[in-house]
Amino acid sequence: MKTVNKICNTDITVQAPPSKAHTLRALIISSLANGKSIIYNPLLGQDQLNVIECLEKLGVKIEQSANQITVHGCAGKYKPISDELNVGESGVGMNFLTSAANFSNKPIIITGSKRIRERPVLGVVKGLRQLGCEIEYLENEGFLPVRIQGGGIKGGNAKIQDSPQHFSSIAISSACAENSVTLECLDDMTEKPYFDITLQMMSEFGVEAQNNDYKKIIIPNNKKYLGKEITIEGDYSSASFFFLAGAICKAKVTVSGLSPDTKQGDKAFLSLLEKMGCGVSVTDEGICTQGEKLDAIEQDMSDLPDLVPPLAIAVAFARGTSRLTNIGHLRHKECDRLAVIASQLNKMGVFSKCDENSLVIEGNQKMQGANINPHNDHRIAMSFAIAGLATGNQVIEQEGCVAKSFPDFWKKFEVFSK
Repeated sequence: MKTVNKICNTDITVQAPPSKAHTLRALIISSLANGKSIIYNPLLGQDQLNVIECLEKLGVKIEQSANQITVHGCAGKYKPISDELNVGESGVGMNFLTSAANFSNKPIIITGSKRIRERPVLGVVKGLRQLGCEIEYLENEGFLPVRIQGGGIKGGNAKIQDSPQHFSSIAISSACAENSVTLECLDDMTEKPYFDITLQMMSEFGVEAQNNDYKKIIIPNNKKYLGKEITIEGDYSSASFFFLAGAICKAKVTVSGLSPDTKQGDKAFLSLLEKMGCGVSVTDEGICTQGEKLDAIEQDMSDLPDLVPPLAIAVAFARGTSRLTNIGHLRHKECDRLAVIASQLNKMGVFSKCDENSLVIEGNQKMQGANINPHNDHRIAMSFAIAGLATGNQVIEQEGCVAKSFPDFWKKFEVFSK
């Protein structure tokens, strides 16, 4: 357990950690590339370490040092040294490796933790089957574990229900297919910025996919991934927790190392805080939030799911009742995020309720610290830790779960008490 006391240092500067989304995509793409890639400034959270271990089991040579990862690409042909990959609790790992493992030269089983086996992989499998892949469910239809026959992806057309991870997974691997691939979205794609990151990273490694308004994605087979050197930019999702501290603690918090022209949708956290009344500015040192009185908002969060936990904390400190909508898919993350956020805010004296697709939160400036159970969810643990800086007497259980996306969070967190 981690006890959080009230903030002491109210004028701080902190370096943003590397981008989780960019690192994971760089690992998968460089493993499929022709030649050696060097990934500078990678995030080495638990998800990334699990993916690296799985890629090594697929026969990919990977070398790690202090601030870089060297990947010796397999040119779209894996030669596994194991017949089973365990993705741990990584949803991105599950989805992306379910596609990539089709380039194995022998059958591969993909499995993971108890929670990950409760998260659906049906959309990826349905899409891949339409492209000629042989994949078998070993227990429950639509969920891990699965057996992938291997031998490649033939190509063609696939129609898929919305999920940006599913589209990203299949799009990345389709660059190595025998024939070109067309992916059709049968509804409106949510979380579009994450798919934008996927297309950006594919382009960085030499493959340009055509995006027709997120409805039809065309991946050609006339270009292949080439190994390269790439530096991972800072992560706006992780930086949001520090921006949140500025907003709710009446502090001045500056985060350095963030790209101003990023594809990351979670940059929008700054505009949402501004909309609520928080001061936001750009300085020579980085991007700064300065806390002011906050007002409630109503916001569609379908494209910004990772911002729901920190935004829920922000609105809990605001004047009025806020409503965050179009977030039903968060019930299938590391935990049921909507139910857990609501229950833990209620512990702090904030009236909060959820339905199948939204969160309603009544702000309360007199809330108190509590014993918070994040249900092993990294983003909930970090968000409620920041809330504790404003209330004091906050206890975060399962504090180690932050390693999934931000392994040195607690070390950086110490800046608030110095």
